[in-house]
Amino acid sequence: MITFKELVNKSLSNIDINKVKFVRHKDSRAQYRDIIKDRGSLLAYQAEQSKDVFKECEYIFSFIGLDRSKSLFIGAFKVEGSRYDNEKYYYDLQEVDSFKDYKDRVVIDWGGAAISWHQWVENNDKEVLEVLPKGYLGTFPGLLNFVLTFDELNVLINNQDANQDWYSRLSAVNGIYLILDTNPDAEAQHYVGAAYGEEGVWQRWKSYVKTRHGNNKQLKEHCEKNSDYHKGLKFTLLQTLPANFDKEDVLAYENLYKEKLGSRVVGLNSN
Repeated sequence: MITFKELVNKSLSNIDINKVKFVRHKDSRAQYRDIIKDRGSLLAYQAEQSKDVFKECEYIFSFIGLDRSKSLFIGAFKVEGSRYDNEKYYYDLQEVDSFKDYKDRVVIDWGGAAISWHQWVENNDKEVLEVLPKGYLGTFPGLLNFVLTFDELNVLINNQDANQDWYSRLSAVNGIYLILDTNPDAEAQHYVGAAYGEEGVWQRWKSYVKTRHGNNKQLKEHCEKNSDYHKGLKFTLLQTLPANFDKEDVLAYENLYKEKLGSRVVGLNSN
């Protein structure tokens, strides 16, 4: 057995362990990608408290609750100061870079359900249950059961070894996919595309990570006008097709979905 303190021992060298707390935020979702996606809201929530829970605390190690007593490490933060306003405490929390290699990867056993959500580290070390591969996006939920932001797709494609279940499933099928433009001025536009070839859906989506637009005419035009345009794109599968389907059969399904969703009329398809 290895504990959290033992795992991060080198990064603790300049920290007074007597002034550090473990913090666990409850969350009913077990999917790591959902947790990572909501990071901004979570950190804002962490910095606002109804009680002075970080009094005399110099650092906090933050975790998000998974199933049962499992908790995922989401970062270490230095408490730079606090203020009291309108019956609430607001903390200035600055993330500590020396712990970044463990973020979103280390899963610990928090302990019994009745244990406080914030504890002094010195007296409450935690057992490390697993260290997830770097770039791990979570358990594959099923071919038609996910929506990925561009940033998530980028993590997925560039960390194939850490996400072998995603790769094996997405590379084994052809399919019809949907790209939704969620940029503020997008007016809910969407693009319907077809994926076929040796590595199926994985191969096609890999080209989006490389080019940001997949060489689609209208998407490419938007990317040329706005360098951050791709960040507002979301990817999902509408239908999967066998890997042995001919290209012509896949394109026939693509045309059918273009008609159903009107992506040539109000969407981003040019043909």
